[in-house]
Amino acid sequence: MDDCSIHVYDITTGRHVTRLPFTSCSWTHSLNKPGSMSVDIAMSRTSLALDMHALLMPWRVIIAYRSDGRITHAGPLTSRTWSASDRKLELTVGGGWTLLTKRLAIGRRLVSSWRDHSVVVDEKKPAGDLALTLRGPSYRDIACQLVDEALQWGTLPITLPRFERKGGLTRTYYAWDLATTADRLTDLTNLENGIEASFTPREKDDGSITFDFDASDPQPAGSTPRLLDAVVPAGRCILESVDADGSSITSQVWLTGGKDQDRTLMCRRTTDNLTGRGWPLMMGKDTEHTTVSVMRTLQSYAIADLQRNAFPSETFKLKVGEEHRPEPGDLVDVRVSDDFLGDTLLQLKATDVSGTADSDWVTVDAQERN
Repeated sequence: MDDCSIHVYDITTGRHVTRLPFTSCSWTHSLNKPGSMSVDIAMSRTSLALDMHALLMPWRVIIAYRSDGRITHAGPLTSRTWSASDRKLELTVGGGWTLLTKRLAIGRRLVSSWRDHSVVVDEKKPAGDLALTLRGPSYRDIACQLVDEALQWGTLPITLPRFERKGGLTRTYYAWDLATTADRLTDLTNLENGIEASFTPREKDDGSITFDFDASDPQPAGSTPRLLDAVVPAGRCILESVDADGSSITSQVWLTGGKDQDRTLMCRRTTDNLTGRGWPLMMGKDTEHTTVSVMRTLQSYAIADLQRNAFPSETFKLKVGEEHRPEPGDLVDVRVSDDFLGDTLLQLKATDVSGTADSDWVTVDAQERN
């Protein structure tokens, strides 16, 4: 594609450092995940002059891919591989979300007041500053506060929207869990009616980069979808494949949580939307919530598990022209005429979008909307 370039930015301030010559670039955006990018650089007179060995140290810089005047993907450089025989350098890059895999969900008060000690918590010795309690009217506000706490431990080029610190929802995170901020954000996306979160890279007026954090409720089913046509060539949309995976399907899910005083939390939720239509009872488990100490929260995870997995999951892979590119989370209706599916309108939600620098087509993975 024309007007494509790779740029290097300072990882703490977002300041533009330099532009890199490159031979290939591929990227992936995913719903509620960091996304990734791979960049190949061939040695040339230009690249030799940049002293890339010193410049491109993992977790020291942000790498960004620009196309058509905007930043398509950006994230911290997480690893690099130099192939001496091929004279080629390969860069592996995360996304904005990746920045918070290096920050723990620990309150700002411990930045300066921490001292090493044995942790004992009971009625006579409350958690104190080891507990980070966040409140807000929505999970979006709690998510923003999680990111805000992470930024108090050191500068990162992340821009937050306005948010509220008071409201009916409460989440408490304990320092001894040593969970990353990225993990806690993922927890909020996995709740019943959980958020959809993203870190969108943007070039500021001074040429520096920032990641605009956004957390919102999923688009309701009644929202106006983008219409794509995979029947006529002019629609620049091609149905490539349909994959049905039953590995996660379940109609009854059992969960274990953490402890409430001396008792381990357990809950179960069941749905008959499959057993009533010919499927057998399929039992599943979720043991990923060992820090949850409130039964209502554990129950919310159980309901969310069923919402995701209590039906056969089909992934529709589409090739779409760059000009029609959706973002993860967008609703799309696709008109198809296919030997396997017949003549129908697929009502989908994009989950993953990927592309390469040498093509004006993107690959879209989507699933049927509930």
